[in-house]
Amino acid sequence: MLLLMPFGRDGALAARALREASLTYLICSDMPDLCDRVGEGAGAAMITEEALDAEAMQCLREEIEKQSPWADLPLIIFVSRPSAELKVRSFEALGPRANITLIERPVRVKTMISAAGAALRARRRQYEVRDLLDELEQRVTERDNFLAMLSHELRNPLAAITLAADIDDRDVIARQTRHLKKLVDDLLDIGRVTSGKIMLHRTPVDFGDIVEHCVATMQPRVEARRLHVEVHRETEQAWIDGDAVRLEQVVNNVLANAIKYTPPDGWINVVLERDDGEVVLRVRDSGKGIAPEMLTRVFDLFMQGDVALDRSEGGMGIGLTLVRKLTELHGGSVRAYSRGPGSGSEFVIRLPLGAPPTGISERTRTTTTSAPRHIVLIEDNADIRDLLRLKLNHLGHTVETAEDGVKGLETVLSAKPDIALVDIGLPGLDGYDLARQVREKLGNDVYLVALTGYGQADDRKRALEAGFDVHLTKPADMVDLQNVLARAR
Repeated sequence: MLLLMPFGRDGALAARALREASLTYLICSDMPDLCDRVGEGAGAAMITEEALDAEAMQCLREEIEKQSPWADLPLIIFVSRPSAELKVRSFEALGPRANITLIERPVRVKTMISAAGAALRARRRQYEVRDLLDELEQRVTERDNFLAMLSHELRNPLAAITLAADIDDRDVIARQTRHLKKLVDDLLDIGRVTSGKIMLHRTPVDFGDIVEHCVATMQPRVEARRLHVEVHRETEQAWIDGDAVRLEQVVNNVLANAIKYTPPDGWINVVLERDDGEVVLRVRDSGKGIAPEMLTRVFDLFMQGDVALDRSEGGMGIGLTLVRKLTELHGGSVRAYSRGPGSGSEFVIRLPLGAPPTGISERTRTTTTSAPRHIVLIEDNADIRDLLRLKLNHLGHTVETAEDGVKGLETVLSAKPDIALVDIGLPGLDGYDLARQVREKLGNDVYLVALTGYGQADDRKRALEAGFDVHLTKPADMVDLQNVLARAR
């Protein structure tokens, strides 16, 4: 509370009352002094009318008009009779933004303290609004930066695919398509994680094997940047009750981050150890390092350090967010350490130890060759339909196609194929209704595979409830699709 009461005993009495009410105050020498204090975070001002001559009124009005749009400094003014209405008119010179409360003399201490408390509470809410506006502005800035990054990240592979299509370079098309798929998968995953819709498929997994597999997968990128990577597995017991796919995602994102920010000829150390009932993964690098103020923020959504305009290091600022969210879903934690820019960084992931399995199953993905099958492919996108038909034909399968739900149902009922690959968002009759009618009329004679862009947990559940045997999310990996065809009844 700022006090400007230069005459009489008002100042001393007000100060004592505020002190006894445990309210903080500051006595100002004149109006310019009070106006200077307003910008330092004042809660309210308590002024006697005698201090408000024409010059002081002009000074106060100028200060009020300089306030931010969210600010509304409360003014409590001690006045003497005559009427309050006349007094209000006399203070109109302070302008329309002045927030004035008049207290008539003789001033009752209870009335003054009540007015002061109400003014300070109102002012505190204003500062809370300011903080909220600042946070929203920061989020909008981060969103805009993310959209700019996303457009860059998507245009690069699309440009490469376009050029490769002109010269029929299938390796480039396949590589850039996989890159696009990862970008889209990361975007979908962060949406599922933040909305609490992601599901873990837990089994006993050897975290050490996952780490070694991820390092091997990253080897081409390591060699391209001439990096030296060392792996130290200091424990053979690294069993975790977790989702192997999601744990690979965690390790891959941490390794990719280290590779991205470590300059050529640098080093990366990967250490796996046990500590007090936990499996600990440490990924150290000789890279760019992290500023102290960024150490806790690197895991925030869309957050990145300084990024050059050329975007040569790529990324959308969601990889480390996924690392933290997925690690926490497994009951673990992740922290970043660095001595600052230019000194490298270290990411430490801790996960609770789990019980080893009674029998160890093969976890690597292999392709199972299917015997020739009679397949009906129902897909409304002509390019996807034609390319997938050609691929399936090349693998030795007989394929009939349909471009909508109605024709697709007719084809399945008449052809009675071994397998039907069905898009969900079909014109005429959607995939769910098609599956129900197939099950009603043909029972389990046809193996139904939902091949769709709807990939959340609820979508999988709905597909299985409609009668599908398997749910695959577009763009389906051909290894996964071949394995599904091989497993079909």
